Amino acid sequence: MEKIKVGFITMTHGLKGELKFFCDFSKKDLILKKGFPIYIQGKLHTLTHVRTHKNHYLITIDGLEDINLVEDFRKKDVFVNILDIPLLDGDVIVESLIQYEIYDGEEILGKVVDIMYNGGGILFKISGRKDFYIPYNDYFVKKILSKDKKIITMNAKDLML
Repeated sequence: MEKIKVGFITMTHGLKGELKFFCDFSKKDLILKKGFPIYIQGKLHTLTHVRTHKNHYLITIDGLEDINLVEDFRKKDVFVNILDIPLLDGDVIVESLIQYEIYDGEEILGKVVDIMYNGGGILFKISGRKDFYIPYNDYFVKKILSKDKKIITMNAKDLML
């Protein structure tokens, strides 16, 4: 079972057991649903209610509707099992690409060490001879080889300064 971090719980909200949840996961629409299994501190929990509030989500887990029952979840990371995410053919979980090697043709440029979301899209932070960023789009990223943990790019070498 491969777990991936999808966000974190900051604090409780109100008296009815809701938790303030910041989700920075690329496929949040597939996981933030009633009944979806999540993991907090390695333990399995189930989302029983999800709603948006300002720029974050309010979630209820395991039907716990009392602030005293959810205090221990404050300041905790939330993970999901990749196999539980209902992906369509060709869909990629961007967060799972960390540690993939980046190739420009036959030349290795480095590895993906971080993923950054900005207003224009998704950027891969690459660490190699130099640290640089590659936008995740069709112009730069040509193919993702999941079995080999490789990303084949074109023109990415031009981004190294």
